[in-house]
Amino acid sequence: MTDQPTPGALADRLRPRSSDADDVQGDVEEALGRLEALPDLPVTDHVQVFEGVQQRLSEILSNVDDA
Repeated sequence: MTDQPTPGALADRLRPRSSDADDVQGDVEEALGRLEALPDLPVTDHVQVFEGVQQRLSEILSNVDDA
């Protein structure tokens, strides 16, 4: 069995070495928090949520890379 990373562990990987670390972690947690809406949505809407979360995480990662 493979250990799945937690949202906190993922946020730690994205954490820059500057004072913006809290902002990055908060942004990642906010993006992943959107997944909590899935149980209340029809399955046909899940793809849209996944795509939105993936896009937001990509934006956050690209901003960390630029820092």
